[in-house]
Amino acid sequence: MGSPFGSGQLECRWLNRVQSPAQVTSDTEKHSRSICDQAFAVESERLMFTAWAVPAAAIVALEYVVALSIGFLVGFHYRIPFASYFIAAATVVILSLAAILLFKLVRALIVGDTPADFSRFAAFAGGVFLVGLQMAVLSWLKVMLPLSVGFWADAPLAHLDSTIFQIDPWRLLGVLDPAAMFIDRAYMTWAPAKFTTLIILFCLPSEARKSQALVAYFLIAACVMLGQYLLPSAGPVFYGHLGLGDRFADMPVRPWVATTVGYLWTGYLSAGGGVGTGISAMPSLHVAVALWMALVIRSYLPRLQFIWWAYFAVILVGSVYLGWHYALDGIVAVLITLACWRAAPTLFWSSRGKDAWIRKAARA
Repeated sequence: MGSPFGSGQLECRWLNRVQSPAQVTSDTEKHSRSICDQAFAVESERLMFTAWAVPAAAIVALEYVVALSIGFLVGFHYRIPFASYFIAAATVVILSLAAILLFKLVRALIVGDTPADFSRFAAFAGGVFLVGLQMAVLSWLKVMLPLSVGFWADAPLAHLDSTIFQIDPWRLLGVLDPAAMFIDRAYMTWAPAKFTTLIILFCLPSEARKSQALVAYFLIAACVMLGQYLLPSAGPVFYGHLGLGDRFADMPVRPWVATTVGYLWTGYLSAGGGVGTGISAMPSLHVAVALWMALVIRSYLPRLQFIWWAYFAVILVGSVYLGWHYALDGIVAVLITLACWRAAPTLFWSSRGKDAWIRKAARA
């Protein structure tokens, strides 16, 4: 199979027969080798981008099909903040492009530039917009959750929790009261930590572990949303708000919890419309993504993974201690995350012919 780049095809074929860069002697040959290396880098980046972007886009597209179907069933009597998510994604992309252009200008003045940088930026922009699209549809699905299936699972989950642990699990965590403020604040770092991890991943060179991490992320979010429709619940902090009784009335409400509960309940009563609105508990997306972050760090920075395992433990325990989730929410989230992480590589999209061509070129 020939080079997919068109111009310079014969040059690249000839250079592929050269056994090592040391055999490239003339300036013309060195220039041609540089062009081919850059071309290989660009094509390799594109192929690895499609490896995760195609399944991720398919997952997001399926979520929109499901959301539209549910919307037609329940009627579109709600508001969703699509514009906010798209504006946020566009802002990140534009600011990143400005930073890259500045970097490339400085680099061009000092050491020259390479075309692969913009290929990586295109992958970055595509990833950011896919995250924005998924956040928008997940918010949409959350808004429709109480309209379509109702929060019928809270009472059974609370009962099952107390049956398994012989007491409501949050009562077992009273020993953590001295650290209540720390846990409350640490829980609020979840969103910044998630977005930081995603942005760093989008900026990293394309390779198999990056593809696995990103496909797993989109798959985890989709599976968690499916679980929330199968076992719709609001969580202990909303138990009394839903008129289910005073089972959790004596649970201490921490400052950030009180602020967020007020915001979410207002969004619930007004049928959505705010960024981050929508109530759902089983399974826990916070726990699932916290575990996903730990797996990503283990893949890239194994020596520092203990930090993220500790962070995961804080989110897992904090989800119950603060009243956001039943213990079973976190347990199910862990199982979903591990399954999605294992399944992600099987969903990679591959252009086998070009993959083979790049492998052959790399050996030349």
